[in-house]
Amino acid sequence: MSTVQVEDLAISYAAGKRSVPVVRGVSFAIDAGRTLGLVGESGSGKSTVARTLLAHLRAGSTVEGGTVRVDGDDVFALSEAGRRALRGGTASVVAQNAGQALTPSMRVGEQIREALRAHGEPDGPERVLELVRLVRLPSPESIVRRYPHQLSGGQQQRVAIAMAVAARPRVLVLDEPTTALDVVTQAAVLDLIADLGRELGMAVLLVSHDLGVVSAMADEIAVMRNGEVVEHAATAALFATPQHEYTRALLAAVPDGRRPGGTDRVPEDATVPQTVASRSTGTVPPVPLVRPVVTADDLVIRYGRGLPAAVDGVSFTIAPRETLAVVGESGSGKSTLATALAGLVPAESGTFSFDDGTVSGDLREPIAGRSPELRRAVQLVFQNADTSLNPRRTVGAAIARPLKLFTGAASRERVGALLTQVGLGPEFADRLPAQLSGGQRQRVGIARALAAEPRLVIADEITTALDVQVQAGILTLLADLQRSRGLSCLFISHDLAVVRGVADRVAVMTGGRIVEIGPTERVFGGPNHPYTTTLLAATLEPGSTELPDVGDGVPRWRHAEGWTDRGDGHLTRNWEDA
Repeated sequence: MSTVQVEDLAISYAAGKRSVPVVRGVSFAIDAGRTLGLVGESGSGKSTVARTLLAHLRAGSTVEGGTVRVDGDDVFALSEAGRRALRGGTASVVAQNAGQALTPSMRVGEQIREALRAHGEPDGPERVLELVRLVRLPSPESIVRRYPHQLSGGQQQRVAIAMAVAARPRVLVLDEPTTALDVVTQAAVLDLIADLGRELGMAVLLVSHDLGVVSAMADEIAVMRNGEVVEHAATAALFATPQHEYTRALLAAVPDGRRPGGTDRVPEDATVPQTVASRSTGTVPPVPLVRPVVTADDLVIRYGRGLPAAVDGVSFTIAPRETLAVVGESGSGKSTLATALAGLVPAESGTFSFDDGTVSGDLREPIAGRSPELRRAVQLVFQNADTSLNPRRTVGAAIARPLKLFTGAASRERVGALLTQVGLGPEFADRLPAQLSGGQRQRVGIARALAAEPRLVIADEITTALDVQVQAGILTLLADLQRSRGLSCLFISHDLAVVRGVADRVAVMTGGRIVEIGPTERVFGGPNHPYTTTLLAATLEPGSTELPDVGDGVPRWRHAEGWTDRGDGHLTRNWEDA
């Protein structure tokens, strides 16, 4: 008997007095040591099906038919004690949003210890540190004493994975497990999960919109749409000869590295850091012909006195209509840069300014000290739509507030128009965030930012929760807005295929510093800084069935003084062998 057996599963949600089917006739089996990938659009029922393996249903939902068996037991026939033993013991889950899954008032080491203790596992300090090292968290002795808010999104996710595998479960449910991870950490974590799956003989259900991740990890793939499995095949066969029209549409929407309507030329208004001298010429790079909208020069941001700088001596510019992408590992300083630009954290030193010819201001000022015009001009789309939306306010109210604040009018028609613009519709205005899928919530966050009619949008990992088709639509929307409104964008992402498709220039960060910056095709084409080389090598391409080898992740280089100018605005920070 297979470790996991799902037969003709049907689930519905209560919507007022109506019953709405969300899963219909889903069947599959997973043997020990095998992985099934579950893919599909947001709201297709993937996560609902996955959570049934832990006998978990969202409030207001009902199993209308079918069975779910895990390790021989019908999970919905178990007693309360049996379900407690199932969750975390027989079957564990790694949630999409580790930030919400972790207890904010408890140190992460104690949370890992609690996961061990709950299932009778040894919970001494060495076992906790062993799990922390297993998921490649830095400075294990230090990190176990931190609270979740003191970790980056990727670090939080790795803590959640450590907790999930603590009791060596028979079944592991991975619900978008790499959403918050950079490509190097993603490759290492997926390699870890694959090793654990083989070592423990786990049956793994992987829910993901990242077809590169699924193709490298899964033995078989089931494609879901509107609550049904429309195609189920071996991984290689599905990518080689997809049978269903929807599967073909999904694969066609995967970023292919070409900018939408773009070109490989260097934009005439591309700029480079102006405070670094070129090693090859010994001169300072020229001042750009077009006045930049954003200028950062030797920017330093620190979260507390005595702590290392989260952003250390960073210099860059963003021109009108330009998209500057920032990539790098979790904790590299990408999101800190974004939140400082939005005025949510103060800069310690350096120059940081905004000037689009009509609105200007000092970006070192926190949001409360900025003029209304500057606040309107610079808008942030948060990485985590789950926590950035008020759970008690409707979608319409969330969008109407900035409309009223910045434009003075917030009619239902304008709210509906914004919802339509981001691929939802006016009918979503009356819903609460809890009634939306993760991808739908992210689109509401984008609509809220667009309500202010900004001049600069900070897009912080905005596509992480989106399936590839919705992602393609959102990226096309941003490109259209740039053309129609002259919008500039700071685009933060760990998805290098997306970055290659949307960015004019790319800045690569690690350890709080930019180590490479230049036009997108120059950076992707090389020659590169060794850290950029590692990032590019770790990228998972859809259809590839092999995980990249990223080694132990320990850098074999260290920073050196100065930069090398490789031409056309492409610069790499100097380094030496460690």
